[in-house]
Amino acid sequence: MYEQHIQTAIERTRTMVHRYYCENDVDAVIAQMSEDIIWLGAGEQEYAAGRETVAGIFRQFQGQVPKCHISGEEYQAIPLGPEVCLCTGRMWIATDASTQISLRVHQRITTIYRWVDGAPFCCHIHISNPYSEMVEEDIGFPTAMARASYLYLQEQLAAQTALLQRMSYEDSLTGLYNRNKFNEVLARDWSDSPHLGVACFDLNGLKQVNDHRGHSAGDTLICRAARQLRSVFDGKAYRIGGDEFLVIDDTLDEADFLAAVRAVEDGMEAEHISHSVGVSWRAAPCSISQQPAGGGGRSADVSEQARIL
Repeated sequence: MYEQHIQTAIERTRTMVHRYYCENDVDAVIAQMSEDIIWLGAGEQEYAAGRETVAGIFRQFQGQVPKCHISGEEYQAIPLGPEVCLCTGRMWIATDASTQISLRVHQRITTIYRWVDGAPFCCHIHISNPYSEMVEEDIGFPTAMARASYLYLQEQLAAQTALLQRMSYEDSLTGLYNRNKFNEVLARDWSDSPHLGVACFDLNGLKQVNDHRGHSAGDTLICRAARQLRSVFDGKAYRIGGDEFLVIDDTLDEADFLAAVRAVEDGMEAEHISHSVGVSWRAAPCSISQQPAGGGGRSADVSEQARIL
């Protein structure tokens, strides 16, 4: 029985921490409280007793706690009696990059669970942070804490930078690369690529769809076409205009590249997406701006597509 109570106290305490800091689900915390609960928060003024009072305070926290991530969790529990168990835990709590708040703290929690009619209820919650951020190795200044905060801020900045870069290169409607990314790729030195395949897909009738069925229907058509491109050329497809898509590939040989283009066409035809496609292939190093060019290359405009494929 004691071992079962210990595991229950640990699991319920862990669930409480995750529901509160990761989901800000205060109702899940309140549901665990006993009628005579005593709560001590991390703030000096945070102290209350009685379920009605504590629950009222916690409901004020709804929507106020930023989304956090939890790591480095440690929990221990001991029985205080036949139907009472004390649990302590500590963990790192860090704000998510999307919150635009940079904070990572070492949090501690103590709970006491009492079983009433076979069901566990929390009658004590104590949340605390270490009183001092100074550690034994620090001399005159909390250097370790400052360094940890600096490193975490760098992590947050790196995550924000990666997110902004992805957003600047990603077409917001389709998730494919956008014109910005295409312009960057266009300027790339492709001399190390032994061959290069380029395919341009145009949607037919997008204007008519927008005019007669509305732009939401047109957006749906564009997204359906983008899904076909992504299914074959994931990470190699660009939306360079309203109804224009471009594929750039330097990994497949000619036969496989043409087969992949045909697979996209088959997918679009199965989805009843009217389109036109032009293909260019170079069997020698060249830049994209040289496509389509002669000199051992193979190129086609839309009218030549059937002959090539």
